[in-house]
This record gives sequence, structure tokens and C-alpha cells, in this order.
Amino acid sequence: MRALEEETMAQSRTFDLSIAQTVIPMPCFFPSVTSVKTNLMPVDYVELLDAAAHPLFLASAYDIAHCLPKQRARLDAALGRSKAHGAAILMDSGNYEGFWKGGLAWTRERFHEIARTSEHHLCFCYDNQEPPDSAEAIAKDVVASVLRDQDYALGTVAPIIHGPTKLLPFAARMVAEQLYPILLAVPERALGDGIVARTQAVRRLREAFDELGFYCPLHLLGTGNPLSIATYAIAGADSFDGLEWCQTVVDHETGKLFHLQQWDLFREQTDWGYNGALPYIQSALMHNLEFYQKFMRELREALMNDSADSILRRYVPERQVTLLMNATKGDN
Repeated sequence: MRALEEETMAQSRTFDLSIAQTVIPMPCFFPSVTSVKTNLMPVDYVELLDAAAHPLFLASAYDIAHCLPKQRARLDAALGRSKAHGAAILMDSGNYEGFWKGGLAWTRERFHEIARTSEHHLCFCYDNQEPPDSAEAIAKDVVASVLRDQDYALGTVAPIIHGPTKLLPFAARMVAEQLYPILLAVPERALGDGIVARTQAVRRLREAFDELGFYCPLHLLGTGNPLSIATYAIAGADSFDGLEWCQTVVDHETGKLFHLQQWDLFREQTDWGYNGALPYIQSALMHNLEFYQKFMRELREALMNDSADSILRRYVPERQVTLLMNATKGDN
């Protein structure tokens, strides 16, 4: 029975995400841009992604709203250029930044102001981070939020599900049944404690989606570690966003993340190490972006060829591969 379920999921899995005129190969990773716990200003990150012609990224409605006038003009120009050259722009609700910056002033109405004026293809709804205590009530609340916010957004609004781990599959399925969303998002932190528990939770979400009769892509908020991305993708997740690309430096050989100041140890892995065209941090970020683009291509190819475990074997010992692969197949 389990083998039949896995075969069904593999046959129905979608490897392309269509947003407006843009088609994004899945699994995909959106480099997140934020003003929280980062080295540069949000406009600097967006301009770097635009200059690199990066195909997709996530920006925060909060950060756009709180830009100084000159920065806002630069940010709007960079977003417009990125959209013009075909990049997929995802906007989040800004509640992450609002939380860390004590943003009682960050309201749904202010989010709507940005959603109807700032360039994006897709944005997440203004999410309720204190959800009700039943799957039915969570789903009703999320559906209402998406429908409300869509009236104000330039792009398509996608749902975010918050709630206890055990309720997520039921709530997410009910939301998907009503909205047929382009993708549906769940915070990684809501999936449980530890990568094994979280992988099992992803698998339960995918199994719940398999009952829909159509393929609903699953987006994980706050997932930027390459090993986690690979494991969750094998379990059934499709799309990810995270800050690791701008907070750390990645070793291309091992997929492990290190402090940005340790980039000197990995400079020789890409041409960005010694070309002198960009300052230290921006060069390290280009080094990271090059890794993530290659990594996601290889992960997609492995999933399409039914050899996803080969990605894990490249980066972790066999005993860890066994642990993670078992988790992707369901509860241990």
C-alpha cells in the first residue's frame, strides 16, 4: 500500500510553477530579503539580485513600506527591472519584520497599501500568527484572509497556514480545496522539533494534498539550509525561502554553511573569490547564489529521475542518509 501511495505521488508531482508569464522550475528556492539580522539594507540585496538577473526572490512588504524615500525609489526601480527581465517576485506579509521590530503599527491596512503599489507576481496573505484551535476554524480564517487581501494585491495572493503541527495537514487540505492556490505555505518552525519530525510532517502534508485530485505545491517559509531543502523536497515540499544565502557562506563541496567572515576558506570555489568587482560581502553572496542555483537544478533532476537520495549521499554519511530517507517515507 505504501509503495502504491509513493508511486501515485511521484506520477502526479509537478516540476514547474506558473506565475503570470513566468514559469519557475520546481523545487525552487527564493532568496529572502529582510532588514532583520542581516548586514546590508533591503534595497542593497534587491539591487544585487537584480544586477545578477536572479530568476526569483522574496521581498518584505514591511521593508518596502519602511524605506526612506530615496531608498524606496531605488527599490521600486530594481523591482521593476527584475520583473521586466522575467524574474519572479514573491512578497511576504511583513509580519516577520513587524514581530522583530515591535511593529504594532504594521497593520493589515499598511500591508494592503504596499500590495497594491509595489511590483510582485505573488504575495502571501496577511497571516494570522495566533490561529484558532481547530483545523476547520484555521481553514476558514485563512480562506477569508486570502480573499480579502486579493482585492488589494497587484499579484496573486497565496495562503499561509499557521497552527499546531497535528492540525496542519487537515487545515491545509481544506484551504487548498477551496482556493486551488498556486502554492500553499507553511512555516518550517511549525512542523515540529528536529529535521526528522519536520520531514515526517512534510510527508503528512503531501499525503493530505494527494487526496485533492490536483497538485498543490507546498512552500516552506524560512527554509534555506541545503540539507533541509533536499530532505523536505524528497518528502514532498516544492518551494522554499530563507535567509541563509545572505547570513552565511556555503561550502560548495559539502553544502554546509559557515560564518560570512569565513568565506576566505572557500573563495577558490567560484570566480567571485578573486575578481575584485564587488565588495567582500556582495562577492560572498554571489558565491552563495551560484551554489543555490546549481543545487536546485541538481535536486530537480534527481527528483525527476527518481534518484533523490543521491543528493543526500553527496553531502552526508550513509547512516544519516538512511535516517533522513526513512523520515521522508512517513512516521518512523
